[in-house]
Amino acid sequence: MNLLDRQILAILAEEIKADLGISDSQMGFLYGTSFAVFYAVFGLPLGRLADLWVRKSLIALGLVTWSLMTMLSGTAGGFGSLTLYRFGVGVGEATATPSAYSLLSDWFLPKQRATVLSLYSTGAYIGMGLSMFLGGWIVDSWNLSYPQIADAPLGLKGWQVTFLLIGIPGVLLAALFSTVKEPQRGYSEGISSQQNHPHPFAESWQELMAIIPPFSMYGLYKRDPGGPVFMTNIIVAIGLIASVYGLISLTGSISQWVVMGTGIYALFSWAQSLKLRDAPTFDLIFRCRSMIYANIAFPTVTFITYGYGLWMAPYLIRKFGADLSEVGMVLGLSTAICGGVGVAFGGWMADFLQRRVSDDAHAYMPIITAILTSSLALVILNADNLTTVYIANAALQFVAVLWSGAGSGIITSLVLPRMRAAASAFYLAMVTFLGLAMGPYLIGYLSDNFVADGMTSANALEQSLKLGLLVFVVVIVFSLLMKRHLSSDFKTRIERARVAGEPI
Repeated sequence: MNLLDRQILAILAEEIKADLGISDSQMGFLYGTSFAVFYAVFGLPLGRLADLWVRKSLIALGLVTWSLMTMLSGTAGGFGSLTLYRFGVGVGEATATPSAYSLLSDWFLPKQRATVLSLYSTGAYIGMGLSMFLGGWIVDSWNLSYPQIADAPLGLKGWQVTFLLIGIPGVLLAALFSTVKEPQRGYSEGISSQQNHPHPFAESWQELMAIIPPFSMYGLYKRDPGGPVFMTNIIVAIGLIASVYGLISLTGSISQWVVMGTGIYALFSWAQSLKLRDAPTFDLIFRCRSMIYANIAFPTVTFITYGYGLWMAPYLIRKFGADLSEVGMVLGLSTAICGGVGVAFGGWMADFLQRRVSDDAHAYMPIITAILTSSLALVILNADNLTTVYIANAALQFVAVLWSGAGSGIITSLVLPRMRAAASAFYLAMVTFLGLAMGPYLIGYLSDNFVADGMTSANALEQSLKLGLLVFVVVIVFSLLMKRHLSSDFKTRIERARVAGEPI
């Protein structure tokens, strides 16, 4: 449900653009940044809450929230209102993955973790596939049934009905999920760890206040009046304001860079607050070389994952004039089947390489993904018929997710059990900032500029998608750096936590 509600905007993009007069860069912002920043920022305090409270209850509450916001998206009358509802979807969905990673890590042994987390991720790709399939089918069926909008019930358009229908199941599933069994923290590894906190909401509220300006500045001042942490925060805030102003002047995208700048500041403030409140967790996340490199290498892969996730359907509609229902069905099935199988196979492959090749073999997975994905993407973008595109896209959906299980497995293995949700929340924040907030927007921004230079909308989007593949250079470099330190950092994690003050 998480990815179904999030991804539905991709198949509806051309319909919404035409109805609300939205540009490619604005659509990239709606799909990516508006959702991503709130998802990432609220994921930090909600990740903290997952470490302190009943995780199944947190997931159920989040599920209700994002489902209702998805339904409200169908009532949006313009860019502004749709942006607000996407903010809400982001906040609701921020509860899910940190809590789920923490639950699964307690249910299963470390040697099974990459496989299990890959299977968890399989559900996400099934949701993405269903969103494409159902979205295209609902819109085309509605438009055929009501070619004159005035004759439609309540004057609703196809894309509006899709949002309303897609949001309903999540409300029902929330009640079902609240019945699952909550495991003890640290159970799978036999490590004694703190269970539920006596005041979980007060603690997570402090976490939220630690990242939202101006409360974050006040909180840091109280903890470190006039000290280096507070002064560093002020300097970074000034630098971000200057950077945001410069990027707005360069691109003209006010909403993108104001939201992005606010999100980056919130993430930085959270890290500073964590350093003052929980030094062991801070050290294992921010003073571990392999963790730092992993938080760059794996999230950067998602620049393409999310960029292509939004723009592939519009590209095929523009270049080949494909029907929305056909594109939704083919892309949806290939995403659900090939993506789901690919992420499960990738987890198995990562664990297999770790057993047969070396302890740090998980670091190979983003490199393998980068090489195979870029090759297949170029086949798609240079194809002159839909048959070739559909076949190559099915293969791309399989290889583009091979990294997933290895990434989440590395992140949760480099910290102690009580720190997993916080580490996962930061990892997901990096995924959303580097991938979801930047990929769809920058590809859309480049497309708008190419159109302004005289290209057709199809050729402009094609060139933008090709240029996006250059980010894989970053993926390969940081994956190689991660591999150099991964094994030693894993073996020393308990001792490093003890030195930082962890009572173990």
